[in-house]
This record gives sequence, C-alpha cells and structure tokens, in this order.
Amino acid sequence: MTRQSVWRLTLEPMGVHVAWSLLHTDGTAPATAVGGGVMRDTHDAAASAFAIAPQRSADGQLDLHRNILVDPIQERAAATLLGARLLPPALRDGLLEPGRHQVQIAARGWLANVPWEAVTVDDRSNTRLIESALLVSAMSPGIAVTRARSAPPVDCSLPGLAIVDAGPAEDSVTGESAIYPGRLPPELVGGGGLTAGEVVAPGKYSMSAAAAGKALAGQAWSRLLYLGHVTAGRPEEPAAAALVFQRHGIRDPLTAGMWLADPARWPAPARVALIGCGSDDARFTEASGLPVAAINAGAQLVTCTRWTLPSDRLQAAGLPATQLALAVHRAHRSESPITTLREWQLGRLQAWKADPAPEASPLYWAALTSYLASGGDRG
Repeated sequence: MTRQSVWRLTLEPMGVHVAWSLLHTDGTAPATAVGGGVMRDTHDAAASAFAIAPQRSADGQLDLHRNILVDPIQERAAATLLGARLLPPALRDGLLEPGRHQVQIAARGWLANVPWEAVTVDDRSNTRLIESALLVSAMSPGIAVTRARSAPPVDCSLPGLAIVDAGPAEDSVTGESAIYPGRLPPELVGGGGLTAGEVVAPGKYSMSAAAAGKALAGQAWSRLLYLGHVTAGRPEEPAAAALVFQRHGIRDPLTAGMWLADPARWPAPARVALIGCGSDDARFTEASGLPVAAINAGAQLVTCTRWTLPSDRLQAAGLPATQLALAVHRAHRSESPITTLREWQLGRLQAWKADPAPEASPLYWAALTSYLASGGDRG
C-alpha cells in the first residue's frame, strides 16, 4: 500500500517575517510537530506576494502585461523565491520522498496571496508544489464545529445550482459590467459545461439576493457555483465581502455578514464554488468572509479565488476565466473534487511549462484555493 503523508503548514505574518509551524502524520498516529519558529528576512517574499495580484492601469483596467505570473521568467523567479523562503526544508525534503502527500496550508495576511500550487519545491527540476502533493487550505476547526447548519452528505447524482452573472449589467458607481453581456457563451452552457436547467441567472437577467435564497432552499442541491462579481472585504470589516446580485437593476449585495447572520435563508449545499474577484478572505486577520459564511451555512467544501480574475474580454486567446469556472464545476460534480481539480491544474502547469501563454499561466489556475470543513467532504 502506498504510504500517505499529511503535512499541516501554518504561517502567520509578523511584519515581513513569518511565524511558522509544521505538523506531520502518516495517518496511523496523531500528528506530531516537525518544526517551527520564525522565518526572517522575507521582505522579498512579501513583495513578490503583493505583486501577484493583477495590477490596474491608469484607466482602471486590469493590466495583464504588468503581472509577474504571466511572464515566464519573472514567474519562475518568484516561484523559486517563495518556495525557498516559505517552505521549510523538512517539508521540501519530505515531499521528495516516495508516496502520496497532502499539504494543508493555513496562511493569513499577505501569505494568503501566495500561489501555493505554483511555488517551487525543487529548483533544479522546476518541480512545483502541486506536482508533489494534493493541496487544501486549512481553516480553524472551530468554524466547522460551531457552524449553524450542516448540509446533507454530498450526492453527486443530485443537480447543481449555477448562479451566473447575477449583478447589474452596468453599475455606474463601481464600474462593474456584465461578465457575459448579451448571452452566455456556448463554451459555458452545454457540451460538457453547465446544463440549461441548472443556470438560474444567465447574463443580463435579474436575480436578487432574496431570489438566490429561495433557489437554494427550494430543493436539494449537490453543489452551488456562483460565477460573477465579488466585492472584497476590508481589513477592518472582512464580513463586508459580498456576492453581487441585483434587484430591479440596482445592486443588491449578499454580504458575508448577512450570510453569517441568517444561514437558514441562504442554506449552502455540501459543495460551494465562489468564482469571482478575490472571494477568499484569508488575507484578513478575522475569519468572517465568504468562505466562512458558506461553511457556517452548511458547506463541507468551498473553492474560492485568491485574487481578481481578469475578464475573458481582456484575453486575446481562449476563455481562460470561463474554463477555470468549468474546471471547478466538473471537479465539484465528481466523487473526488480536489483530486479532480488538481489534475486540471497539473495539465495547465504542463501547458505553461511547454508554451507559456498568458491563458495557461498561474494567474488563473493558481488563483484557486479549496477549504475542507473538518469531518466533511474528503475531496
């Protein structure tokens, strides 16, 4: 039988330094401490992590040409630096040993902006963390223990609910516009994508936050895919993060605070995907953002995004953001969602190594992070 190793790496920022601890178990005994301490002189790592989020040009548009993740030379340099500075040597050495490895990463602050899947484990072979292990993001066990409700165990035969582009077609205040103006692209619906019956808010058609709650509570769902605009939280108020809906053409946000306060109104199925602009909230000290709200409302697995995803309209080739959403959708309807998603990410990594085109860059596939609630979906 292939040996299974589970590693838990916890990292907390201390200015530009990092406090860390590393636990390990082979599944036959409780986890034991491997090491811990403070990683010093990580200013370059912090600067690289901050530079990963897409930058905006003078007119407010995302500028892909200024992002280090779409430049193969800069991306590899950043991946090597982050791996060397943030992965303890014991973990790097352990992941090179034969066997199956899972790495649980609990990272907050600027460390949550690190594209962990893409960081380098072995510099000489350019081996990335996603190639060495199955990755999940770790959340405080107390969040699942104290949750308001728990969804029934996942039944992949049940339909999924997809809420797509639910916000206003144009918002003069925020400058947001429909992701898919006019209609949903054929790549998204049909032909292995979403089915027409599970898409409840296509394109410009109105859906309010209340209507989303009625849809969620109206029947048993195996999964929820939200694909649309996300309003980021604030350091002093992470619960202000919101999924963007509309009511009579006016912005109607569902904030994490609202979802946390009334989970019965927006009950979450076992698997939830929140694909939008930086739907993860781990960069804030307080855990009260959208992933926490989804778990509190019943989710066992939540997949979200670390940073803003450029619209497909900014790309010259392909529909990388749409393909990313579909990869998550396919993974969440499989028996092993995190393993299935990892297989897609490995394919994108190989494409990036072979032909570093922007649509294959870690800007997309390394933006994803998945949380598993304790005792829930095994992934």
